[in-house]
Amino acid sequence: MPATDILGVEGPPTGRPARLAWASRIVWLWIWLGAIGLALLVHLAFLVAWPDHFLHEDGGAYLDEAQSILTGHYLDDAGKRPYGMAIFLVLLSKLFGPHIIVFVIAQHLVSIGTALLIAATLRLAGVPRVLSVMAFLFAALYGRTVHYDNTIGAETISNFLISLAAFLAAGIIFRKWPAFLAAAGVGLTLGAVMTCRSAAVGQAAVILLWLAVVLDAGWLRRLTVLALAGGLATAVYLIPTAVNYAIGKRPAGNESLAVMAFVVGYSADFDHGVHLDRKANARALVEKMRSADTPTGWTDAGVYQWPFAAMHLLERPGDSAAEFEKVVRDIFIETLTTPSTLYRHVTAHFLREMYFLLFDANSTARRTVNPQGYEYFAQRDPLPFFGSPTGLKPGQLIHDHYKPHWRLERRVLPTPARVQLGLNYLLTLGYQPRPDLADLCCGLTISSEYDDLPGPIRWVSAATLILVVVLLAGIVAARLGWMRPLPAGLPAAGTLMISLALISVAFPAFLIYGFNRYAYYAVPFLAGASAILGAVALDQVNRSGVPGVLTSWARRKRPLARPQSPEAGLQP
Repeated sequence: MPATDILGVEGPPTGRPARLAWASRIVWLWIWLGAIGLALLVHLAFLVAWPDHFLHEDGGAYLDEAQSILTGHYLDDAGKRPYGMAIFLVLLSKLFGPHIIVFVIAQHLVSIGTALLIAATLRLAGVPRVLSVMAFLFAALYGRTVHYDNTIGAETISNFLISLAAFLAAGIIFRKWPAFLAAAGVGLTLGAVMTCRSAAVGQAAVILLWLAVVLDAGWLRRLTVLALAGGLATAVYLIPTAVNYAIGKRPAGNESLAVMAFVVGYSADFDHGVHLDRKANARALVEKMRSADTPTGWTDAGVYQWPFAAMHLLERPGDSAAEFEKVVRDIFIETLTTPSTLYRHVTAHFLREMYFLLFDANSTARRTVNPQGYEYFAQRDPLPFFGSPTGLKPGQLIHDHYKPHWRLERRVLPTPARVQLGLNYLLTLGYQPRPDLADLCCGLTISSEYDDLPGPIRWVSAATLILVVVLLAGIVAARLGWMRPLPAGLPAAGTLMISLALISVAFPAFLIYGFNRYAYYAVPFLAGASAILGAVALDQVNRSGVPGVLTSWARRKRPLARPQSPEAGLQP
């Protein structure tokens, strides 16, 4: 039976008794139970602290769509959002009842599932357990993540499905799972996520391309796997369109006009090109707002949305919605196909917004809305069908539903009051609005998601960019014979995590300004990339000949490792 070292990595058989291997497994089981328990408590703390602030500016649209399906008014519904999120809410309603608290609890659990999938994907690639636990904790406990899990939105389910697709793809590569069966699962999952969020097409493309490039098979088999996954993804994505066509529901439109408005306002040429007569009406506002732009953007989120006002100036009386959308699309296409305007958009906006997102470098985009601010949306858009607003007060969920038997309460379980005090304490560790830095321990302080200081995302973003440099340098150094190639599983998994993290923020940052909510999509993959950087560093330490328990990592059989010939001077 293989032994397991302190890092939870299986090494070659040794003379140690088998009971030590079992003890190691038990220790890691308790470590994982503790990590998952901590994540559950933090998410529960959010749920009971703000039990009626479950709607943000986009949340009501998904609930409206779900209500239209549940009440038989789907034909009359005019929602413009993709229906994947609504279908998720309908399934929860059928299983547990149509209540907003059910939806939010499910989102918190699904978010923890996302972090577990990232950790499992890292393990498939050969990352030590200690680093996969660290990645799980960051992905599950990051304040901005938990914050948006506590509101109705497509972020949580989208990240879960992308992580599931990445896990299935990693199983094909690193564990040789049946390729066609797993590829079918990848395709179905990617199709589902694109019905929840159309911008997920970028993440879907990354997973399919990675699978085709990394799969250890002939080109015909690779293309077959890619065609199966891509075909199923497309089929699932088109199901809502097919259903609407079959039942005769007219399309309610989409948000393409709103998306194009930002690119047009920020970077279009208003002195040349198409529709000059219309552009003349908006030129003064556009020039004024562009001149007010600074290296850190505009002053607040409302000012950021000035392109909507510019679009209204392009409109003429009597324009139909289709005619006006065509005008904006023409200018949008012109902007992206003209080298000068495309260059302006990439350098002046896209790269800057990417930096803002990944490094919390803009106070406007960085600052998360105080949870109390969401009460406005709950009161403005009441949804009594789902019990919203609920009328619950902080702590009431624990007081009403946590009632252990008196014998257990005296000897084993804490009282409701002690549970609530523990949850309140968790919120003081950077999770609640406060004017100062939160004290952690040993003189360390952490920023709150609601203050005006950069959050911890900048550290995992920096680690991800360092991993990019390390992987590229490692390829060059290995080809020049300066070092042995890295264990093949680490570069492959690192490439996947880096690509998913960057495309998750690149797509919205290119089309819309880098608002903090979009960083939600990148956080799990940034955490995964950071763990892989740690694994690469650990591998190099072991190769340097450092003795001790770390050497078992170097002795371990690594995924995708290809032995090199001694003649090449690269014998492992």
